[in-house]
This record gives sequence, structure tokens and C-alpha cells, in this order.
Amino acid sequence: MASRARSPELARWLSSPPSETTPDLLELARNQAKKRRPIDLVGQRERDAFVQPSSVDQRILHKLDGLALEAASEFEALQLSPVAPLGVCSAIAPTSQDRTLSANRGTEVVSDPTNVLAVECARRLAQEPDRVVRLCTLHQVLRAQPLPKQAGFSRHFRLFTPVVGGPARPDDGFEIDAIGAVVGVFDRLMTACETIGASVANRRARIFRSEARPVLAARARTMLEKSYPHIAIEETSLESTYYAGLRVMLFADAPAVPGMNIADVGVFDWIEKLLSNRRMRFVAGGFGLELVPKVFGIARA
Repeated sequence: MASRARSPELARWLSSPPSETTPDLLELARNQAKKRRPIDLVGQRERDAFVQPSSVDQRILHKLDGLALEAASEFEALQLSPVAPLGVCSAIAPTSQDRTLSANRGTEVVSDPTNVLAVECARRLAQEPDRVVRLCTLHQVLRAQPLPKQAGFSRHFRLFTPVVGGPARPDDGFEIDAIGAVVGVFDRLMTACETIGASVANRRARIFRSEARPVLAARARTMLEKSYPHIAIEETSLESTYYAGLRVMLFADAPAVPGMNIADVGVFDWIEKLLSNRRMRFVAGGFGLELVPKVFGIARA
């Protein structure tokens, strides 16, 4: 494709908006589908991790979904579409479009619900800029990036994502309250998982502090130590530009994997970008639900 792109006509087509490329891409898909034999479908199922089912029993995931929603009772729960606007991740965050499964008609398969929820928060805050929006969702996300060489990871997986969006307050008040709320949801969820057989021992948090916002990290640590004294805390420097000043990773010891990262909370500038409003703040978290039965153990449904 790179060599063919030297053609002016093809180069123009590659830079065209979805409204112009969609008819051609639909025709391409129709032509490719016509050439497929039934046996090809079985073959792809065997070799292609994108289309293989999860190794976790659906009843177990259903039970975990219920525990997650119960832990986030103060958050509005949304059922997202399987697809999102094209560029929902790469247009507002420093990430590559190649990490998602791009679809047709100006869409992509959801690879990170937090970005999709940021768009929903922005839509609501545009109408009521002084409110605080708390949303969450459970989604079977699909990612095209290389998989970590670690137990429990797969091409698609169940992700639980509570988020909070709203206007800034003095002394990082919005960020501190939102981080505390999301960490609280994850802490309650880990406790709930223990009631159905999971071993989630020695919970701890690692705060990644930015040199640009050291006071935010100090305030977050003080809040976490006071609110969650059973969670051990350590700090390190934040090198990633993906976060807007702070990241908190949550770890616990699994039976065979000590210090397993099970959840992540971060401060982002996505709503600020979506609304062109530097006053807006956004905190989002992600909890890998499928890691519970795969790594931390769980009683069968």
C-alpha cells in the first residue's frame, strides 16, 4: 500500500473522509466475503484470536458484572455500543489508531470504554458545565496491540470502567475526590470478589507522580492513606504522556502471581480537549474483571 500510495488518485482517496471511502470499503468487504468458503470460517476461528471466545465461563462473568455494578452504586451505568466514533482514542490521547480494530462507516470497535465515556461526559457537561458526571460501564473490549507475555491476558477481555467528569475545584479538589471515589469502587469490588472465592491479598497502590504536578500526587497520597489504610502505598515518577499529571496502579497478590496489576486510575485532559475548556477535569479507572477468574481464582458459577 505504501508504494501504491505514490499514485495521486490513491493518495487522495486515502486522505478522504469516511463518507467518501465507505462505499469502496463496503464493496471490498462484499467481494472478499464472496470468496470465502464455509471451511475458511472454521479455519479463521482456530487461528485468529480476534474471533475466539473468552476462556472464562459466561456465568462467572455475569456474576462479576453484578459485583462490579453493586460496588459502583453511586455511578450511572451505561450499556455502550460495540462501536465508537473513529479516532475516539487516537484523536484525544497519544496512542496509535493501529491499537484498535478500525471498522467501516466512520467507526471503530471499542478498545477503551474510558475514551467513549469521556465523550459522553463532555456531551453532558456542555449542557450543564457546573455538574459532576459519574458514569461506569462493563464492556468486552478488543485490542490490536501486542499482548503482554503474562498470564491472564487475551485479545478481548471484560473491562470495568468508572469515570468522573466535571469542573475543576481549588486545591485539586475535583481530582482528589474523583480518585478517591474510583479507588473506593475498586477496593469494594476486590472485597466482593473474595466472597466468591478469589484470593486478592496484600492490596497496594503505586502512585506515578508528574514533575509538573507534585502537589497533586502528595494530596492524593494523603487522601488514600487516610481513606484506605489497608492499602500500602509507594511512589515513583510518571514518565508517560498519556496521563495528565497522575496515575495510580492497584496491585494484589494472586495465588501464583504476586504483585499482579488488577486496576488502574488516572487523570486525563480528554474532556478539556473535547470541549476546548481548560476548566474541565476527567478521572477514569479500569479494572480487569477477567483477571479475577484467570489469575486470582474464583468459585465456579
